[in-house]
Amino acid sequence: MFLLRSILLGFIGRSFAIIYDCNNFLNGVYNIRYCALSNVTVTHDAEEVVFRSEYPRPYYFEFSDSKLTEIPRIMFTSFPEMQNLDVTRSQVENINKYTFEQAKELRYLNISGNRLSVLNNFVFKGCDKLVRLDVSNNRLSEVKEKALHDLPKIDHLDLSGNLLEQLDEGLFSKLTLLSYLSLANNRISEIHDRMLENCTLIAFLDLRGNRIHRLSDTFLSSLTYLRVLVLDDNRLTSLVIPQQLTKLLASKNNISSIYAEDSTKSQLYLMTLSRNNLNDIRNITVLETLSILDLSFNPIGPLHLTSFLKLKKLNDLNLEATQLKTIEHGIFTQQSKLRRLDLSYNMLQKLDISVLTSTPNLETLFIDGNGLLDFNYEHIPELFPNLTYLGLFANSWNCSYLTSLVRFCNRNKITIGTSKNYGEITHLTNVQGIYCASSNKDRIQFQPSLAISHLDENFSQEEDTQLKLIVANVTSTEFEYKLMVELLDMIRNVNASNADRLDEVQKMVLRGGRGCDASHAVGFQVFIMLILSMILVLNVGFLLYVQYNANARRAVDRMIIFKRGETASIQTQMEDF
Repeated sequence: MFLLRSILLGFIGRSFAIIYDCNNFLNGVYNIRYCALSNVTVTHDAEEVVFRSEYPRPYYFEFSDSKLTEIPRIMFTSFPEMQNLDVTRSQVENINKYTFEQAKELRYLNISGNRLSVLNNFVFKGCDKLVRLDVSNNRLSEVKEKALHDLPKIDHLDLSGNLLEQLDEGLFSKLTLLSYLSLANNRISEIHDRMLENCTLIAFLDLRGNRIHRLSDTFLSSLTYLRVLVLDDNRLTSLVIPQQLTKLLASKNNISSIYAEDSTKSQLYLMTLSRNNLNDIRNITVLETLSILDLSFNPIGPLHLTSFLKLKKLNDLNLEATQLKTIEHGIFTQQSKLRRLDLSYNMLQKLDISVLTSTPNLETLFIDGNGLLDFNYEHIPELFPNLTYLGLFANSWNCSYLTSLVRFCNRNKITIGTSKNYGEITHLTNVQGIYCASSNKDRIQFQPSLAISHLDENFSQEEDTQLKLIVANVTSTEFEYKLMVELLDMIRNVNASNADRLDEVQKMVLRGGRGCDASHAVGFQVFIMLILSMILVLNVGFLLYVQYNANARRAVDRMIIFKRGETASIQTQMEDF
């Protein structure tokens, strides 16, 4: 009798369950592995909720326009093969200790943009295969010491955009495969020296937008495979650059002292130090691998003739608002590869354009905001045949002179439109939006309101994409990870070497060299480039072979055994979502 009553009550309760059906269309295409759930309301995990799918084994689940006070555990019992779960902006306020107990196949979890305030110990218990976790833009003020200890395979972790003030020293101690970590835009003031000592595979570390005042040498040097370090908008006063870094972004700090751990072994090719307190750049200009350098809005003052002597690979240099009064002949004598140069908002009341003779590949030149009256622009086509942009705003041009200058630029297809937020002037006398004065008494001085980056954004994004693809896909062994990072460095070096040799060939052609010696020299350079390219192809092939093996192992991990029909036949299949 008791059993009958229980079954009856269970049936009655089930009849009142809220049912949500999957939408299997992804970008207008029917996908049996995809399940979209919209307008779902779950105010408590104990509520009777049923999720149904036309196809019984979807992998990827996405919630939209939903209110999930908690993530329903029934999701993982109903769909034990779930690999991806996206509950972005679903008003999640809490995660219970046993929420993910049955999430045995979960690889990717996105709970960003919710209302979480704390991550308790062992909250992700059951997520043994989780690779990527995004908890960004919540209200987290605390992450317990053992909150992440059940994530042995985690590779990508995003805790940015929260209210974290301090992190336990052992928080990341179990994340030995972690390669991407973002703690950006929190309130962190201190990073423990040993906080990441077990995370030796980290390649990308984002600490921007915090209150960090110190990073120890020990902390950075222990991260052997760190390639990208983002420290913008902190309170650092000094910094040691580890030799393994390739990109350093440390703008908007109070840095007055910076030097390389070992300048002879440095791999750094991009560094942004805008809006700091640098007045001595000698420790920076010894980094011969630099290709992109931003020193804008620092009180650097006069440049020595040998300031950039070793930076032969520079192609983007930003010296905006660095208190320069003159540019002497010989300062840029080694910058033949320079493509972008920003000299805006300094004190260059006179500018002899011939001081840039050694930069024939210049494409973009900013001389805005210097109080210039004139300069010898007629030599531009001869000196800079590739120049496509010239910044002329906020100087002291006479209107008649400026009209002639603008006509010259138009004839030579040189763009002069503003690319800065304090650019065009329409309420004062101007020529094509560039301020000019009809007389000396009408002249006014301008000051920049914001630093504007003029880096090659496409170049930076391309490098970031390559790195993140490797970081996202490498989750198998430490050996494979190290191999891939080293191959990425090799690819970059071979590309740089080929670019150098191509420049040599172009110079030989431009010099008009004749005879056997010149022909042999050109042929030799081309032959070396072909050899390097072949080596590169072989290494990339080996990289793909290693990655193929890793993917094959992951596919085996995803083999699903299921029972069909009354005959209890067992079938296996490998399917990637």
